[in-house]
Amino acid sequence: MANSINNVVVGKPLVTGGVLVAPKGATVPTDASTVPDAAFKAVGYLTDSGVVKSEKRNTGTINAWGGDAIAATSKGYDVTFKLDLAEFLNAVTQGLIYGAANVVSTPASASAGNLLKVTATSAPTPHNAWIIEILNDSKKVRLVVPDGKVLETGDTTFKDDAIAAAALTLQCFPDASGAYYYVYSDDGQHTA
Repeated sequence: MANSINNVVVGKPLVTGGVLVAPKGATVPTDASTVPDAAFKAVGYLTDSGVVKSEKRNTGTINAWGGDAIAATSKGYDVTFKLDLAEFLNAVTQGLIYGAANVVSTPASASAGNLLKVTATSAPTPHNAWIIEILNDSKKVRLVVPDGKVLETGDTTFKDDAIAAAALTLQCFPDASGAYYYVYSDDGQHTA
């Protein structure tokens, strides 16, 4: 196979939202272009650090007497995505961290703007379905996580020369087929 710039992707988000989330069990797309289920909501802007996917295979070797490697073991597989959500006042963002039941959003009125009440508790974060949408010229990549949970939240800094972003680590769990996530792509190269 020859080298091709058609296989190179720059990780730009879709204008309509680069990261979408829905309750676990929502119908997830199985291709690069189907419109996501209405249950999926955009999490809003991310910081310019984008989305970082990490995969780790916990492996080992078993050695024979004398030191020769005679077997390889697999002790686990771990997939995480790291992302910094830029919209601190977004109810979806806060719901990912504290659970939707702990976030109350009230629309703007004549006397107040959009109101958000977040109750920070130690309750476990919810499992959700996630879609990460990437568009580069006519190329499209869609990462689908059927079961993901915010495992860690980073520090949020409030200062006069930075935004108060919510740094998240999304832990992926296997679905009924054993898949942690799916990648669907379209290189945009149509036939004549």
